[in-house]
Amino acid sequence: MFECRFNNLFCVWAILCICFSVGSSHTKKCKEAERQSLLKLKGGFVNGRKLLSSWKGEDCCKWKGISCDNLTGHVTSLDLEALYYDIDHPLQGKLDSSICELQHLTSLNLSQNRLEGKIPKCLGSLGQLIELNLAFNYLVGVVPPTLGNLSNLQTLWIQGNYLVANDLEWVSHLSNLRYLDLSSLNLSQVVDWLPSISKIVPSLSQLSLSDCGLTQVNPESTPLLNSSTSLKKIDLRDNYLNSFTLSLMLNVGKFLTHLDLRSNEIEGSLPKSFLSLCHLKVLQLFSNKLSGQLSDSIQQLQCSQNVLEKLELDDNPFSSGPLPDFSGFSSLTSLLLRNTNIIGPVTQSFGHLPHLLVLYLSHNRLSGVDNINKTQLPNLLNLGLSFNELSGSLPLFEVAKLTSLEFLDLSHNQLNGSLPYTIGQLSHLWYLDLSSNKLNGVINETHLLNLYGLKDLRMYQNSLSFNLSSNWVPPFHLKRLYASSCILGPKFPTWLKNLKGLAALDISNSGLSDSIPEWFLDLFPGLEYVNVSHNQLSGPMPRSLRNLNVSTPMNLSIFDFSFNNLSGPLPPFPQLEHLFLSNNKFSGPLSSFCASSPIPLGLTYLDLSSNLLEGPLLDCWGKFKNLKFLNLAKNKLSGRVPKSFGTLRQMVSMHLNNNNFSGEIPFMTLSSSLTVLDLGDNNLQGTLPAWVGRHLHQLIVLSLRENKFQGNIPESLCNLSFLQVLDLSLNNFTGEIPQCFSHITALSNTQFPRILISHVTGDLLGYMMDGWFYDEATLSWKGKNWEYGKNLGLMTIIDLSCNHLTGKIPQSITKLVALAGLNLSRNNLSGSIPNNIGHMEWLESLDLSRNHLSGTQLQSFKPSSYIGNTLLCGQPLTNHCQGDVMSPTGSPDKHVTDEDEDKFITYGFYISLVLGFIVGFWGVCGTLVIKASWRHAYFQFFNNMNDWMYVTIMVFIGRMKRRF
Repeated sequence: MFECRFNNLFCVWAILCICFSVGSSHTKKCKEAERQSLLKLKGGFVNGRKLLSSWKGEDCCKWKGISCDNLTGHVTSLDLEALYYDIDHPLQGKLDSSICELQHLTSLNLSQNRLEGKIPKCLGSLGQLIELNLAFNYLVGVVPPTLGNLSNLQTLWIQGNYLVANDLEWVSHLSNLRYLDLSSLNLSQVVDWLPSISKIVPSLSQLSLSDCGLTQVNPESTPLLNSSTSLKKIDLRDNYLNSFTLSLMLNVGKFLTHLDLRSNEIEGSLPKSFLSLCHLKVLQLFSNKLSGQLSDSIQQLQCSQNVLEKLELDDNPFSSGPLPDFSGFSSLTSLLLRNTNIIGPVTQSFGHLPHLLVLYLSHNRLSGVDNINKTQLPNLLNLGLSFNELSGSLPLFEVAKLTSLEFLDLSHNQLNGSLPYTIGQLSHLWYLDLSSNKLNGVINETHLLNLYGLKDLRMYQNSLSFNLSSNWVPPFHLKRLYASSCILGPKFPTWLKNLKGLAALDISNSGLSDSIPEWFLDLFPGLEYVNVSHNQLSGPMPRSLRNLNVSTPMNLSIFDFSFNNLSGPLPPFPQLEHLFLSNNKFSGPLSSFCASSPIPLGLTYLDLSSNLLEGPLLDCWGKFKNLKFLNLAKNKLSGRVPKSFGTLRQMVSMHLNNNNFSGEIPFMTLSSSLTVLDLGDNNLQGTLPAWVGRHLHQLIVLSLRENKFQGNIPESLCNLSFLQVLDLSLNNFTGEIPQCFSHITALSNTQFPRILISHVTGDLLGYMMDGWFYDEATLSWKGKNWEYGKNLGLMTIIDLSCNHLTGKIPQSITKLVALAGLNLSRNNLSGSIPNNIGHMEWLESLDLSRNHLSGTQLQSFKPSSYIGNTLLCGQPLTNHCQGDVMSPTGSPDKHVTDEDEDKFITYGFYISLVLGFIVGFWGVCGTLVIKASWRHAYFQFFNNMNDWMYVTIMVFIGRMKRRF
């Protein structure tokens, strides 16, 4: 017994010694050399206060993110992932090579930071490294092939950087690798990437090479790939891979559970190889070129139909056909079949899908969905059928039976009829979108009675009328309400004041004809987006807003009250990014806007056009450093254009047209991003600065029409390669037309890409229904002024009319083959029309009238295009050229019958016509009104005439009766 007790005591003593040894090792200081290496590494980092705040003291094993070996004290793990520690203050700077001195590292994680520079080559010397994670930084350069020396490496994640690899041969040496993610690594120059990857397939569990620029695999150089029992997930999305690559992946991964080949170039139907994939849970193939019948592809998934959870085949050009039968896919939770050419009604295809959460059938041609077996979808949480052609009465599948429904989207269809009351029984619904349909009728409290969880309600672009009592208190806490083009008016809906948790509100074009109530400001603390445009709101802004200090903390970002009848002075506005107040009746100076303190520095879009604003602009605009879009057009603003406009580096579009600005154009060389500059219809003067062509290289539209500019047209304009609209009409320019206009690429190249000039506004917030708008400009086309918006970026026009230009029309102008409109009228041009002008194949509108041109013409334009040039001859003019072949009647063989309205139908003609009518009518009738005796005699004359005619006719009739 003593021996037994002695052995037990010995065991306890041994255990205590081991624990003491282990415990004492924790109290050891870390290796001094490794501590110094870590301090060097820290010296290369910037920011990261929380991450590196503990990196001080003698024992580096106690520093945050550091782990050491319990026995040796060597640093074995360095984990400084910003997402875990401090995402707001990530590490910046470069990765110092001192990290390679930590030779006992087994794990290195520096992901989710902002590290720059190259990956140190010496990382390949860390032979004990098992995990290397440098994902989502700003690393650049070539991936060092020395990483192939890390023979113990099991995890390599370097995705989300700006790295390049010339080959992947180094990867083939990582024989123990299980997890490989090289996503976003530029592999576009790597031809034979698959042979290198195939060598590590036996050990791999996950492979991610998305967005790498991978090209088609060469079948001849591809070795026979063995099947892998460990490979579970493959992600090759966003590349240029074809169907051959898909077949290879299917042969290798017989035990695949996840396959993602989205956004590639896979063609045809799903191959029969899918029949051997019996463990597949996620299949993502949308945005490819899959064709054939959708039902044929679905049949290839029979082996996995009991386990498949997520199937995405949307945006593929399948042949038109009915919706396949999915009743056997009992585990399906997400089914995306948008834009797959499905036609016909939805039948029993979803009859046995008790776990379905997401269903998208948008962009198809479904004719109805009334035959779905509703009772067997109890757990349907997300239903999206937007952008179909569903028609008839609302097919809500008797939504009251879908008790767990959380997400319902039937938008962008042709659904009509009224909204059923059963919609109000979906107590778990948080997202309801029935927008862009043909629904009508009334929405009242009963429809919304039990929607306790509703957060997002979208009913815009319908004919629905909201009929809610003024004291209605909603049972939900709505975050977003979109009711544009529904009927909420004419009075401002008072029930809105109970929606104080709103983040986004759109009640534009809703029939409101009222003033803005004072309580409306109570909604502002939480609002980020508010749109009440296209109504008939009148009066000034609420007093509470006018008295608001611009420094008041608010979340408001987008404020749109345009196209109303609001009046009064502009109030100060809180810190916001987008302000749209155009097409109202705001008056007074704009000085109050600039005088606000502090200035709303985040302002990006400002549209105050078409109001009654007047007076000069203060020179305060340099504070709006983020301003991209400025529209002050169609007001009564005067004075000089502020010099501070020239400091706006972010400016993309500036409209100051239709005002009374004077003086010269300020120096704007810093605004190199300008695409539209419209200063037309003002009183600006001086010369057109040469810096416009030297610095504003992005200009697409330049309009200086109807000002007082003078001097020559600078040849530097020829440097504007993107210029499509140049309007210098109605000025005092002199000299000759520049010969170099043919250098403008956008006008001389018919293949030049044209863009719609639009501006993104609410995209980042995700709130605005139309998160962009088109730029606009007034252009003269075929003698009339037109307002161009959507098509502005497609127009190609040069208008130099109504100036004092002299000399000949340059022969080089005929090289502008992409020009659609050319107006050189009302100048002093002389000489002949260029012979090659017929080569301008896009030219639709030509006006050379009121010059001193000679020669023969183009017969495809009207005589008015050439009128006033007395030396011109030939068709379509009546002035015959010498040598014209005459017809027997003495006129040219193809005589002109076109309208010569300029010679007779003039303004004088219409004036004479009106004056003649007035004199003739009132000369007779006026005297009858004024002089009673004449009036009596006049009407007595007609009475006598009437009696005489009656007697004469009756006597004549009597004679005829007696005679016959």
